[in-house]
Amino acid sequence: MTTETRAAPRPSRVRRLRDYRLWPYIRLYWRQYLLGLTLLTLAAFLSLVPPIILRDAIDAIGEGTTTRRLAEFALFILALAVAESAIRFAGRWLVSSSARRIEYRMRTDLSDQFMRLDRGFFLRSRTGDLMARATNDLQWVRDLLGPTFNEVWRTTVMVTFGIALLLTIDVRLTLISIAYMPLIAGLVIFLETGMERRFTEVQDQFGVLTNRVQENISGIRSIKAYAQEDAEVRTFAGENREMMRRSMAFAYYAAGFFPAMIFATGVGTGLVLWFGGRDVVDGNITLGQFVQFNTYLALLTSQLAGVGWFVAAWQQGTASMARISAILAERPAVDDPPEPRSAGRIRGEIEFRDVTIRHTPGGPAVLDHLDLRIEAGSTVAIVGETGSGKTTLVDALVRLVDPESGVILIDGIDVRELSLHDLRAAIGFVPQEAMLFSDSLRENVAFGRVDASDDEIARAVETSKLSNDLEQLDHGLDTVIGERGISLSGGQRQRATLARALIADLPILVLDDALSHVDTHTEEEILQGLRDYMRDRTTIMIAHRTSALASADRVVVLDGGRLVEDGTHDELIARGGVYARIYHRQQRFETLVDEGIVEDDAVAEADRRAGPDGPAGAGDHGGPA
Repeated sequence: MTTETRAAPRPSRVRRLRDYRLWPYIRLYWRQYLLGLTLLTLAAFLSLVPPIILRDAIDAIGEGTTTRRLAEFALFILALAVAESAIRFAGRWLVSSSARRIEYRMRTDLSDQFMRLDRGFFLRSRTGDLMARATNDLQWVRDLLGPTFNEVWRTTVMVTFGIALLLTIDVRLTLISIAYMPLIAGLVIFLETGMERRFTEVQDQFGVLTNRVQENISGIRSIKAYAQEDAEVRTFAGENREMMRRSMAFAYYAAGFFPAMIFATGVGTGLVLWFGGRDVVDGNITLGQFVQFNTYLALLTSQLAGVGWFVAAWQQGTASMARISAILAERPAVDDPPEPRSAGRIRGEIEFRDVTIRHTPGGPAVLDHLDLRIEAGSTVAIVGETGSGKTTLVDALVRLVDPESGVILIDGIDVRELSLHDLRAAIGFVPQEAMLFSDSLRENVAFGRVDASDDEIARAVETSKLSNDLEQLDHGLDTVIGERGISLSGGQRQRATLARALIADLPILVLDDALSHVDTHTEEEILQGLRDYMRDRTTIMIAHRTSALASADRVVVLDGGRLVEDGTHDELIARGGVYARIYHRQQRFETLVDEGIVEDDAVAEADRRAGPDGPAGAGDHGGPA
């Protein structure tokens, strides 16, 4: 996801702004920008009037003026300062407020884009890097469109008007004073070629650091369980040193501009003093004009001294915009059809017709020409060894991934003809990895249906047997469970996720090994409570426990992405094939667990015990995956 440096000619700044998708945002506020720039132009013009008054005042002093006349000069300069300040404030506010509105819209669009992008994008992206683009990079873009743009415009106007006024005083002296301009232009070109690339490298490394911090915080339980604190500190220190190295390389370029400007302007000022002083002595210009000339030159010098700053800020802003544009330009591999069909009332009949799915182009088929039909209202268990394609099958049903060939139908409609919202709103999906949010347990259960009543929440909690553990939590359902539900055990998180799917009350229920961290006794209780719930809806269960497999109306066995066995539990046991082997092996394991010879899912339990202080509810153990 890093921005590549290409050897092709660099496009113009205007072209790059268009390519970086800034114009659509700027167009929304072009009136505010136009008015703001007009006011900034007027303010810049007013700032060039006081030297004229100062010239007249000095010449008047030389001719012998009155105190009243001097007071008039002073009041005029004061009035101009007040007017310039007010106008400059209004202009800067219009530009800066527009930049913040653009930042707001851009952040909203970036958030919407994250919601649209498919799972594959996030699998190949670093979370910390995406966070950096949505925060740090956006701030640089805001600065580009606000303070940086203000200064670029002010400098452009001041230099243009200032040089014009210098020419009206003395053409020869003006040419002498601006002789160092080619040096400034050369410095800008030299710095620009390296600063954007170096700042992009800084931002990329900032994303790596952010990702490292995010992983360390979210994985703190595992880090402590395996006593890897020192190793993680060393790893972070190495990444931080790389961040410092890249930042220093960028700072070297940024810092080199200002001293060069001081030297160039110092030489120019010395030449003006020498030649201009001689012109005053020779009577070619008045003392007031000489002071006026030097005042203008000082104003221009102060503006040009800031060129290094806003060149750096410009490069930072455009580099950040390029990183944001890379996200906005992404097109999800799984998206809504141009004209979605209406699903109507979904009964839940599902068919996989000659479906082939590969995770990588040209790679092995995870599902290989799969044909499977599931009757509406039936309960089907999907069984197979690790890597047989079970999870890919249910992922394809909810369009987390699309097939390379073949079709998946719900009630005879290709799922790719439905909007993603309508499709997923019909399927209660409980993944193996439970995802909870840093909110109360009640809010997490009601996530799928925010208008759920207390009675509906209570029924879902009872059916999922999450109710068994509420007394162990400080505030029951109102307990705030921390980021990703860190204060809950694995079994509690899975049951909370199951309750979330139950409360949605959808025609299709998918359980992807959703009870793997729940002990056998609690699982049997849950399955017993689920029988009434599953009676009128289509249910697909990926399971390993014998109790779950035996309770299904039908068992489908996958091997190498192909359907190798299909029938009832008793039929497949009698056949003595792949399913019978898996089933008997699981029975032997469960017997060893019951006899206390092995601990069920010992790794998950050790990880749970290594947690900060999370309560372990009843039923936190599960069979092997």
